[in-house]
Amino acid sequence: MPTRKQKRRREKDRRHEYEYVYVDDEGLEVEVDQPEEPAPATASPAAKSAKAPAKAKAKTTGRALREPPEPSWSRAARRAVPWQIGIFVLVVFLLRSGPLASRVLIGVLYGLLFIPMMYLTDRMLRNRWLKQQAALPQKDKRAKRP
Repeated sequence: MPTRKQKRRREKDRRHEYEYVYVDDEGLEVEVDQPEEPAPATASPAAKSAKAPAKAKAKTTGRALREPPEPSWSRAARRAVPWQIGIFVLVVFLLRSGPLASRVLIGVLYGLLFIPMMYLTDRMLRNRWLKQQAALPQKDKRAKRP
């Protein structure tokens, strides 16, 4: 379902006449009398170089990232089950040249490798999130769990 913002953009795009419209604080569209004119290109090179670092700043969205849970082996095992089943079926049915016992053993061993891989992925994701939280300004930080 599209959001209000998406609906407004779509309505604006479907208009036959293109016009400049701003949305005020109440969410109503307000027409602009005259479009904004671009700034004259008579700026000195020193002024242009002063503006360049301001453009290089990354955009920060108002949306906070969800905190990833602490990595645990039980969670990693639960998340690995679908991958284990998939790799087991692939190995057993695609490696037709070997005996069934060796195919089953290879499928089980490959499936078991998914558990530490999921745990390491969870740990990497959690550490990256913690580093991002440490890099944010103090007012945006959330209280970390002990």
